[in-house]
Amino acid sequence: WKVGLALSREGNNPFVLKYFTTNSNGENAVILMEYANMGNLQNLIETNKDLSLPIIRVIMKQILEGLRLIHEKGLIHRDLKAENIMLHSPLGSGRVQLKIMDFGLVKVQKKAQQSTHMTVAGTFPYMPPELLLGSKEVKADSKVDIWSAGILLHQLVSHQFPFEYLSLQSIISFMIEKKLNRPTNILDEVLWNLITKMLSFDGKERISAAEALNHEFFTREKADEEIPVNAFRLALSAQKALQKGDTNINKYDLDSSFTFPYSDAKELINKDP
Repeated sequence: WKVGLALSREGNNPFVLKYFTTNSNGENAVILMEYANMGNLQNLIETNKDLSLPIIRVIMKQILEGLRLIHEKGLIHRDLKAENIMLHSPLGSGRVQLKIMDFGLVKVQKKAQQSTHMTVAGTFPYMPPELLLGSKEVKADSKVDIWSAGILLHQLVSHQFPFEYLSLQSIISFMIEKKLNRPTNILDEVLWNLITKMLSFDGKERISAAEALNHEFFTREKADEEIPVNAFRLALSAQKALQKGDTNINKYDLDSSFTFPYSDAKELINKDP
């Protein structure tokens, strides 16, 4: 919770759940944090609905930018999973923000992007090979979070994990064989390329959050062409609000490529904020 509180106080990362204050009582701590009013990413995955490329793109762009800012601070989340990514629609905003939460397993690096020793911890289906196949303590870096984000991307697109079963034995076998099979419903070559780079079995070869955001899946001309009209309208409204002195507007509100319209989210998750 100390990490969550520190990130919240800095205030430059809207893609983490805000921690307001905490009160320690012996071994227990009561934490007052932001309420996310649209559930979590697992709720969306469990609908088994086919998501359009623009929806997948904006979801992953928010997650990866959140990770980039976390990693920039020399922090490694280590337990990124669907249940730890909340969805929140600020009342009257018309948009949905994804927010990373649960910093209980965070590892602090001495220097950002530098490998560090860490204990093996996390949730098995989202843990990378360097942790799951390692000893009790291994040397790894922020790329462990990119593997987890790659698993999330694979789930969002294919409705399944890249391994056959969720048993530890099945996951380990998948990692030892180092064979990432392409699901039949992943037709977009650029998207599949991004998935393979995020799910590189070799942590050294795996792309970083910053590199992922610069991948063709996010930067190609088609990505701009596919941004929903509602996203452009919301970004324009944010620009007008900023000009009128609204201090709650941030740079991501002004960028339509980061804008996830509430109207689109509501069609996927039937939940009112």
